[in-house]
Amino acid sequence: MIIAISAVKDPVYTRQGCINCLVKLTGVDEEETDWLPFTATPTDEAPHGKELWQALNSGQYGQIAPYTQPEDAVEKARQQKINEINAWRNAMEAANYTFEHNGRKWDYGKQTQARLEPSVAAAKAGILPEGFFWTDAENNDVPMTAGELMALSEAAEKAMFTKGMEIHVRQRNMKKALEALNSADEILAYKVGQES
Repeated sequence: MIIAISAVKDPVYTRQGCINCLVKLTGVDEEETDWLPFTATPTDEAPHGKELWQALNSGQYGQIAPYTQPEDAVEKARQQKINEINAWRNAMEAANYTFEHNGRKWDYGKQTQARLEPSVAAAKAGILPEGFFWTDAENNDVPMTAGELMALSEAAEKAMFTKGMEIHVRQRNMKKALEALNSADEILAYKVGQES
C-alpha cells in the first residue's frame, strides 16, 4: 500500500521551524481520508513526508503562515522550567554526599540520616552493643563509642544543613534568573542546574 497526500490546507510554521498543516491521504483503506493534522519536517524519512516538505517550501500549497506564539506560551514555559528546577532541587536534596570528620570521609544525606537515627538513639540510651562500629565512605569499619557516634551524627547533620542551604540558594537563584527572561524560547533554552 502506497500512501499519498491528495490535498493540503492551512500550513503554518511551528516554533521549531517545522510546518503544521491539514492533509487528506489516499492509500489508506482504499479511500481518501478526512482532513488529518500532519507535521512536515525536513528530517522525515517517509516518501510522502519528504515530498510534502518540499512541496510546502516551494509554495505549491500557498504561503505558509508564520508561527504565532500563544498568549500563554511564556507562562507555560516558565511553569515548565519551575517544575524542572523543583525536580532538580528534590533530586539534589535526596542525593548522597561525603564530608570530612576526624580525618575520614563519611557519607551524609537523607538515607544516611535515616540509618544513623536508630544507632544514635541507642547511643543516647546507653545501649550500643560492645564492639559497635560505623562504616565510612571508603567502606572501612570504624569502631565507635557512643560519644563518637553522636559527634559523627552531629557533624553529618551540620554538613547536610550546609549542603541543603547551598541547594536552596542555587534553586532560588535559578528561579530569579528565570524571572528575568521574557520570551518562551529564552525560558525553554535555560539550562537547569548550570551555574549562570
